[in-house]
Amino acid sequence: MDNEAPALSIARLRSVWDAEVGPSARRALTAAACAGLFGAAHVARVGSPLARGLAGAGLALLLAAIAARAVVARRRRGDARRTVREIIGRTDEALGAATLRALALVDRARTDDRVGSPELAGLHLARLLGRASQARITARAQRAAARWAIAGLALGVAALAAAAIEPSRVVEGLDVLAARRGEAPLDLPWLEDIEMTATPPEYLHEGAEVLLPFVTTMQPRGTVITVRGRPVRAGRALVLTDGGAEVPFVDDGKGGVIARWTLGDSTTLQAAARFGQVRVRQADAQRVVSIPDDAPRVTLEGAPRTVKLLDEPSIPLRYEITDDHGLREVDLVLRAGAKEERRVLSRPAGDAKVDRGGYELRARDPFFRRTYVPVEVRIEARDNDPIEGPKWGRSEAILVVPPQVGEPEARRYVALLKARDALTDLLADRIGQKAPEAGGAAGHAAHEAEAQATAKAEVERALSADYGGLRVRGRIASLARGQLARLDQALAAERKATTRAAHQKLLDETEGVLLAFDAGLRGLGYRDAQAVAQRLADVADEAAAAAELLDGGDRDNGEGRLEAAVTVLGGGGVELSKLGDLGLDLGEIVANDLRRIARARGASDWAHAELAARDLAARLRRPEPSFGGGGRGGVESGAPRGPEPGDASSADESVAQSERDLEELARDHAAEMNAVAEELARASTPEDIAALREEAKKHAEAIREAVRGLPQPGAAPGSAESAAADGREQAEAMAGALEQGRPEDAVQSGQGAMRSLGEAKRLGSKSGGFFPEERAGREAAEAQQALADELAWAEEALRKLRQAASERAREGLERSSQREGSLADRARDLRKRGERGDGRMPEEMLERLDDAEQAMRDAQRSLSEGDGEQGSERQRDAQRLLEMSRSEDQGQEGDGDQEGDRDMARKADIPDKDKHKGPEEFRRRVLEGLGGTSEPRLREAVKRYAEGLLK
Repeated sequence: MDNEAPALSIARLRSVWDAEVGPSARRALTAAACAGLFGAAHVARVGSPLARGLAGAGLALLLAAIAARAVVARRRRGDARRTVREIIGRTDEALGAATLRALALVDRARTDDRVGSPELAGLHLARLLGRASQARITARAQRAAARWAIAGLALGVAALAAAAIEPSRVVEGLDVLAARRGEAPLDLPWLEDIEMTATPPEYLHEGAEVLLPFVTTMQPRGTVITVRGRPVRAGRALVLTDGGAEVPFVDDGKGGVIARWTLGDSTTLQAAARFGQVRVRQADAQRVVSIPDDAPRVTLEGAPRTVKLLDEPSIPLRYEITDDHGLREVDLVLRAGAKEERRVLSRPAGDAKVDRGGYELRARDPFFRRTYVPVEVRIEARDNDPIEGPKWGRSEAILVVPPQVGEPEARRYVALLKARDALTDLLADRIGQKAPEAGGAAGHAAHEAEAQATAKAEVERALSADYGGLRVRGRIASLARGQLARLDQALAAERKATTRAAHQKLLDETEGVLLAFDAGLRGLGYRDAQAVAQRLADVADEAAAAAELLDGGDRDNGEGRLEAAVTVLGGGGVELSKLGDLGLDLGEIVANDLRRIARARGASDWAHAELAARDLAARLRRPEPSFGGGGRGGVESGAPRGPEPGDASSADESVAQSERDLEELARDHAAEMNAVAEELARASTPEDIAALREEAKKHAEAIREAVRGLPQPGAAPGSAESAAADGREQAEAMAGALEQGRPEDAVQSGQGAMRSLGEAKRLGSKSGGFFPEERAGREAAEAQQALADELAWAEEALRKLRQAASERAREGLERSSQREGSLADRARDLRKRGERGDGRMPEEMLERLDDAEQAMRDAQRSLSEGDGEQGSERQRDAQRLLEMSRSEDQGQEGDGDQEGDRDMARKADIPDKDKHKGPEEFRRRVLEGLGGTSEPRLREAVKRYAEGLLK
């Protein structure tokens, strides 16, 4: 028998078994795979790393098991012994055992001839296989198939249940399971009926805009994008995301959801569902382009450019600023090296998008005076962006190059030297002139006038010029103009009588003028040299500090600072040497010490460089001549500080003495004026004020009633409504002053109210029928009529109060009148002294002194008659004239007005311990001083400011 026959029989048995069991097993395994897949999807849908790991692992194990079973089943089909054991042996155990022995005998017979014939062994095996009952095998296979079918049914039901609960959950779970880096690969629908709106930031003052969903839009940065929609499936944690950040959707109370996204940079928004750490997006995307709030654009007229302060002592700055949404602040920024100063130019109101303005920088600006390096000038503006924070925009720079230390003073001194030379030429011309003869008097007079006009023009040119922001003021200006008046007077005298004696008198006066001018110029040079030396001393200290840094090894900071300081010292020393004898002396000292510093720098001997710089600073802080003359010592001789060098003319000292006398006169007169005011205040009894206050309350109420219907403040300036509102405020201030028993303030406020109401009436009549303006003008006219009666009453009440106070203060006013007369005598004497000689004052100053004297005489007369109010008024006029004389005559000559003698000559009263009234007295004096302004419109405001200041 062929050996292949048993194998075929075994294969047929396996086929019978597989035919019954195979389909059920495959269905069961398929159901198991589906159940496992659906279960894994539900687990993975949790979205946590653990859940996704467990789901993935379970699904992988299930698939591995199915694959392993298929491999094992394939191998079992090729194993005859296993087939006999599992199919025959489990239906007929004895037959199965016999069949297994027959298989073993067949295998042995093939290799061992002693066992027997292989054919016989095969025949025996075939007979045994033929005895196997196919019916019994089929029955048992059907039972096994039934078991597989039951298992498959159970698994199928489980899979169906997992899918039937909510099929989308399976899809979502599988999508989550397949996610990478927190993003699922499959986009799913989450929202429908989507609506979008864009609400710009509040500071833009724009309304909301409805957007077309999923159409690219451009919106300002900070805009809130609102997305509304209806969820496709409930129970999902929906979010609005740009791929990074996200905001949750919340219930809108209408069956939908809503989310709000604040726009930053340009982005693409999508709805998504959040499953643990996995996000599943919706395919629809909304592209939003962000429009940033740009920084303000600042244009500074003429920038960029470089300006030399000596050539342009006044630098006009005109700027224009624009911003896309609104401006908050505009600053002027000055930078010099590490120093910076900011000045607020404006704070635009109402989120203005455009601001224009101007500012004038002058050479005398304190920032310029504190620096010696180029200054960068810019206009900077801040916008109102609350989203990213305010942004600054800045203009191009104007680079301002300051002059060398002392250069303005040196230029002024040189110009005045030329003026002195012109006077010298005038004197030389007059010395060379022959005495006028009878026939040539007219020609001689014309020549003298022409020569004098030439000299005066040169002097006036020097006096009126600007030297890098420095002008000719103060003592030298007063002296020069006084001496020019002296020349005019002398020339006029010669014209009246053209004789030898008159010409000699003119010659003598011209010589005196020249000597006086020279003395004043020498004094100015002396004071300027001292001032410049003090400033250079600060620069020398800077050089010493830089050398100290270098000595400590800080080369980065030290070298640049030392080089800058040495450069400034060099230039300043050259300019200092131009300022007369003292300037030349000190300039040589600066040059010598700079050579010391240079030698030490060359040897990198920073300690000695520092020592040389500190020596120079100490010497410059004692700006006196190194050696004196005429018995005077000097700094180098160790002598104490002495007076200024003597001159052939005492003009400089005479003018200085006049300044001191005028200042003392103004101070004493101010004290007397305050004494009269205090005398009148003491004379006003509380009973008078109380009686006035009671009656004034009724009038105050009438005033308020008269202006009750007028507009409130806030109208456009220059309109009738604005003027009427001003009148209302002043009328209410008048009512308040009456209730507080201050009739003088009430009268001043009432007069201001009458003016404002009159202006409102005028503007209303020109409004052309425009209703608000016409109505404001009409109501102002009615209020003005009512207010006129109340003002008349207040003026009469004030007159009576003053009259009563003057009567009670008559004795004190009489004493004040005597002191006022003494002050008038001092003004007269000062004027007379200023009309002649080296101390000649300018004509304008003499006229003011004359007017001040007359006002004092009038005040004396009124006070002696008991008219305190009129006397006080004339005293104020006199004080104003004295202050005008001082302001004209005693302006600063420059930084260097080191007039220590003048400062030391000032008198100051030291109060006795019994006269100290403490803080209350100080408060009263401040309130009276600041609140006593003669300007009616400012009186109340200044007094309120003073009260707030003292709190």
